Amino acid sequence: MDYLGFDRFGLVGHDRGAYTAFRTAMDHPASVSRLAILEAIPIGDALARCDARFASAWWHWFFFAQPEKPEQAILANPDAWYGGDPAEMGAEAYADFLASIHDPATVHGMIEDYRAGLGIDRQHDEDDRAAGRKLECPLLVLWSAYDDLEELHSDVIAIWREWSSNVQGNSLNCHHHMAEEVPEALAAELGAFFHDE
Repeated sequence: MDYLGFDRFGLVGHDRGAYTAFRTAMDHPASVSRLAILEAIPIGDALARCDARFASAWWHWFFFAQPEKPEQAILANPDAWYGGDPAEMGAEAYADFLASIHDPATVHGMIEDYRAGLGIDRQHDEDDRAAGRKLECPLLVLWSAYDDLEELHSDVIAIWREWSSNVQGNSLNCHHHMAEEVPEALAAELGAFFHDE
């Protein structure tokens, strides 16, 4: 952001992007003026609350953290592993998708992201909690009513209150991909939150 000429900015992150946005706001509090987290709780909290239901629903987190085996399983048949539908994605996007999932370096990069989640990302959350660090900017948390975040973790806002004294949020009537499923509702929520920027 410095390179682009922005000293201070609002930030939105969805799913894995939410973890990146959270870490950016924690590590660079003078730069992030407002933070919106979509479909996530901190990785450290998710893992600390892990039970059999979570492990069963999110088994891929633990599988992907293993060395070498995930890449071997995925690259044995990437089309079957990931699926995908050219009618839903469009021909050009589907072609890009196929090229990506057949590229060993890309698949390795995607898997390394999960390994970081169970490794360094978790450690950063634990270090921040131990030091009593919290977000310094206002926080908006949005999650889907039809996905499992609330089902697995109950009060999503209560979890985020441990990280922020200025948090608000609610669920949206959609599944995981809220930007694609309810773009107008999401834009309205984000517009209201970032209006004062």
